[in-house]
Amino acid sequence: MKIFIYFILFGVLSSCSLLNKVALNSTAELMLAGSDEALTESDWDHFKAATPANLKLVEGLWFNDQTNSKLLVTLIKGYAAYSFAVLETQALESIMLGESSQYIDRAIIGFEKAINYGFKLLELRGISKKDFSSKNFLDKFESEFNSKLKEEDFVGVFYMAQAMGSSVNLQRSNIDKMSSLNHIRAMATWVCVKNPSIERNACLMFKAIMEASTPSLLGGRPDLAKKKFLDLFEQEPLNLLAKISYIQFSLIPLLEEEEFYTEMQKLKRELDLWYSYVLGHKSNKNQKYRKARFFNLFNSIAKRRYETLWALRKELF
Repeated sequence: MKIFIYFILFGVLSSCSLLNKVALNSTAELMLAGSDEALTESDWDHFKAATPANLKLVEGLWFNDQTNSKLLVTLIKGYAAYSFAVLETQALESIMLGESSQYIDRAIIGFEKAINYGFKLLELRGISKKDFSSKNFLDKFESEFNSKLKEEDFVGVFYMAQAMGSSVNLQRSNIDKMSSLNHIRAMATWVCVKNPSIERNACLMFKAIMEASTPSLLGGRPDLAKKKFLDLFEQEPLNLLAKISYIQFSLIPLLEEEEFYTEMQKLKRELDLWYSYVLGHKSNKNQKYRKARFFNLFNSIAKRRYETLWALRKELF
């Protein structure tokens, strides 16, 4: 009789565990599918305040199901995006003036969280951190990624590469970090070949920033960066984050003062139009932003970064 009861209890517990897995998987799918909703947020302060709690919730769910790739992709994307949108934006003054600050440290910590979850995704697919980090991995990079990663991993791979690139950019004196540039390029190239329009043409901006921020001695090409930025402006004219990124990563480092003022004035006009639309002021000129609500968060980041760069203009040149 006791053995029979144990079997029943085992069956009940197993069923509960299975139901929990199913529920978590469904929740993970909903969270990942709904993550793009954050792109419609036009209030940068609201995004800054709301996102950390959501990320901790996802982390709690992942802790209970650490083989759930969808939760991992959500965490990679979430921490990489939050670190870029909020933490790096808060650190922008220190970055541009070459000063150390707690804001830069917090941005690095955020990007490193995204990277760590990225490695957990790779390990889940059979690629260890040790193997990935080795120099000879680049020789078999494409075959390994093609054979072991799935289409559902593409977004995670993209944001892992973005987080790695951003972390390197904030730690240029860290030789170990700089040595990962070829791995970052390989990841970005791989995922952008698989899905060139991933995350609303984010490949173009990522590659442009990479080319602009990588020292020439390590393969950076400012001329190619400018071309990619101009291509992005043509494809996504209402993405104002692309335009402030061009100013931040291309014009300022090259001390292009005249073009800086020209582009800042043009950007200010567009930011004013976008913001007037957000505030509900209807005009023929601002209605184009009604069809671009998935750039609201990008444009709110651009507005914050514009304000910082404009305030620093006399110190930058």
